[in-house]
Amino acid sequence: MSRLYLVIFLICCQALWGQKQLAKIVEHADQQVLQQDYIEAIDYYQQALQMAPTSVHLLWKMAQAQQAAKDYKNAAYYFLKTYELDPNQEVYNEAQLNYALMLKQQGLYKEALAQFKEVKQFFSEDKTQIQYKKATQEVSACSWVLKQLKEQTQDEKAALQPHSINTIDAEFGHALLNDTIYFSSLKADSVADDRNEIFAKTYKLRLYAAKHNQKDLSQELNISGLPVNATVGNISFNNEQTAFLCSVCQEGSTQNSCQLKWVSKQADQTWMLDSQTEIMAASGSSYISMPNLTQLNEKTLLFFCANSPNGKGGLDIYQAELQENGAFAAPQNIQIINSTENEISPWFDPQTKRLYFSSTWHIGFGGFDIFYSQLQENGQFGPPINLGKPFNSPANDNYFFCVADTAYLSSNREGSLYASHPTCCSDVFYHYFDRPNEKVKKQTTDSVLIVKLPVALYFENDCPDPKSKAEQTNLNYEETFVQYKKQFPNYLNGVQQNRDSIEAKKLKDDLQLFFDQEVEKGMQDLAIFRAQVWNELAKGNQVSIMVQGFASPLAKSDYNVHLTKRRIDSIKNYFEEVDGGKFAAYMQEGQQRLVFVEVPMGEYKANKSVSDNFYDQRNSVFSTAASRERRIEIIELRSQAAKN
Repeated sequence: MSRLYLVIFLICCQALWGQKQLAKIVEHADQQVLQQDYIEAIDYYQQALQMAPTSVHLLWKMAQAQQAAKDYKNAAYYFLKTYELDPNQEVYNEAQLNYALMLKQQGLYKEALAQFKEVKQFFSEDKTQIQYKKATQEVSACSWVLKQLKEQTQDEKAALQPHSINTIDAEFGHALLNDTIYFSSLKADSVADDRNEIFAKTYKLRLYAAKHNQKDLSQELNISGLPVNATVGNISFNNEQTAFLCSVCQEGSTQNSCQLKWVSKQADQTWMLDSQTEIMAASGSSYISMPNLTQLNEKTLLFFCANSPNGKGGLDIYQAELQENGAFAAPQNIQIINSTENEISPWFDPQTKRLYFSSTWHIGFGGFDIFYSQLQENGQFGPPINLGKPFNSPANDNYFFCVADTAYLSSNREGSLYASHPTCCSDVFYHYFDRPNEKVKKQTTDSVLIVKLPVALYFENDCPDPKSKAEQTNLNYEETFVQYKKQFPNYLNGVQQNRDSIEAKKLKDDLQLFFDQEVEKGMQDLAIFRAQVWNELAKGNQVSIMVQGFASPLAKSDYNVHLTKRRIDSIKNYFEEVDGGKFAAYMQEGQQRLVFVEVPMGEYKANKSVSDNFYDQRNSVFSTAASRERRIEIIELRSQAAKN
């Protein structure tokens, strides 16, 4: 018996020793996460998982570390493992949601959409939970992205050009002045031979300058007066270029604390930090960063982001006016663009009066997407509009700014330089950008064509989605028009029915005339009407579009009511998807400024003289009279000042 007790004792000692070793490894990994050294943390979590491969807590920690390191593929793997061991999400109720987010950031939109739908359903009993709200938002986002990807232009498919300043470290571009690009970069004090410590504690954020498109000539901006161990990033110059605002940050135990500081040029052309002047000190924010100074109507405005306790959530974007005494007025939260998550890197373009920024919440392609908000004629900013491809990607895209006809942004998209994994680090990219002059834009706005209402839009028989009782469709009107146009020859043959009589030829000629003068014209009128709607939205107005539906009397009345609803839905889809989806921002719940008022009439409004005989398809399907009944009409456009 004594031998048995000895064996049991040794086994217990070994297990206890193993638990202590595991605890030490996990403790070290946790500490590295706090220090943002995710590469080393991942290495130690991997060691821990070899000892406890089914620990849901370790799998969760590993998933979060991979996510923080922006390794979306491995993050998805570990979030899925966590979810599989905790399918009821009793321990980690965001595992499936984060798994879906990591799929999305790999560009796997269909797979992500399926997961987001499951998450939405799982949390549907309490719609106030953030998991439900986020899943609902992402269902809309993935659905929108899939529509945008259906027919991409060559420019949308184009690859952005990497800037010559890029290295395997992270670079974030801020400004291009006098042929000099200013940027922030995470660079190490000392570099390991394997260059794998991308977020090691020896890395600090610093400001650099380089001659545009000259590689290996970057120089750190030497700023005197910086606090010990402080990091400095972001840069925005005053109008005279004699001073700039930047973010000065101190590392905390759990997060960095950042404040805005002025840096002024000295007589000897060096730079000195103004440590005395407090900027936005009364805001109560521990993180104030990403300044953008700009001129508007002979005033100096400052846009920045902060985690104010009175904000909408995460980092919000604010604006403040520079007063005559050199201080900034109380900041104003730009409510319409801010969300429950993070809005960052604001840049205002005085030429187009657009405020560009990045957000993780609004409907987009990836993590941080670039959006813009138009300053409207009423002085208010409009809802956020996704800038679209190629500027946005499944990864993180931010720090957008323009010089002449070139846009610059920072992104960790595939194609960035890296040491550990393809999406670890941001680089600066550039691309041609159609940036109209404000005077040209105003002339274009003033000369918008006005189409005469109603605008009649025609459909193929029983389309969209034949033999369906659904009231919604995934098709937009332009897609149904293209499909209908391909069927024109079949309709011409159907109405003539291979007869050469004078009457048959006349029926065919009448139908051809209908296609040319009414069906084609409807599509042309819709494009003109679309410009009218955008013109009203740009003024800051609330816009309502009255749409009425019709159908030929071939099917039963209740079926035709469903059919006309689908046809009306196709025009809503058209506005959501056209022009890169810019109208979609005005159609979202909570900030709806573009509303469709539906009047589906089904057969009740159909011409009673049109044949409803299924066996007489020459008259009930192919004839001009029947074709003319298969339509929707935009009958009214109402525009009034929006309530702020």
